[in-house]
Amino acid sequence: MKILITLFLVLSLSTRMCLAQSIQDNEWNDSENSLLWKISGNGLQHDSFLFGTMHNVDRTFLDSISGFRKAFKTAKQIAVECDIFTYPQAKKELKDYAFMPNDTTYAMLYNHDNFQFIDSALKKYTPAYSKYKPMFWCSMLTTMAVIDSIKNRDIRSTLDGFILLMGYQNDKKIHFMETLESIGRKWTEYDSLSYAMDLHYQAKCLQRSLEHPNEIHSFLNQMRRCYFK
Repeated sequence: MKILITLFLVLSLSTRMCLAQSIQDNEWNDSENSLLWKISGNGLQHDSFLFGTMHNVDRTFLDSISGFRKAFKTAKQIAVECDIFTYPQAKKELKDYAFMPNDTTYAMLYNHDNFQFIDSALKKYTPAYSKYKPMFWCSMLTTMAVIDSIKNRDIRSTLDGFILLMGYQNDKKIHFMETLESIGRKWTEYDSLSYAMDLHYQAKCLQRSLEHPNEIHSFLNQMRRCYFK
């Protein structure tokens, strides 16, 4: 069955498993910078397509992608990173995975002055910020920066949002490569393996994000420049 797979920014494909060819109109092109690829060969009964997206790129960019409309029309199902229409609200359900351990507080992760700064900054979002691990807040700050960078803050106007919306409207079968359950399992696994991003490391990352908020926006802008090359 034909399928259109979208990946956020990074494209990866094993040449041992299949042959990937870039699509430019109806002709094959070997350009390594192509964002739309056809997956065929190696006994596959139907072609599939791989398209690299970026969250804060406007949907009008699709007009410059030769072959996209044909690929989307022929695909019977699509696979996207996550359900971005429900993801922001669903993040609240991550609390079981994002809770701070009962034996640790934010005051234990910082010296007095740094704690006062963190406490003042996060209380602007919620007085109950200390329920959640620093990693959770790092993720939230990045998400807010992405939303701020989206035109009119309407996720339906982004590449990801538009493709997902069109998938629903055209009765495509939709797969999500990331779910709340998979995120929860990942965070739980990190904790069980004493992952390198322990709470103290998370605390340092959070402090830097709050002290240098423009770094996130600069990083997103740099990613956009790389995406358009």
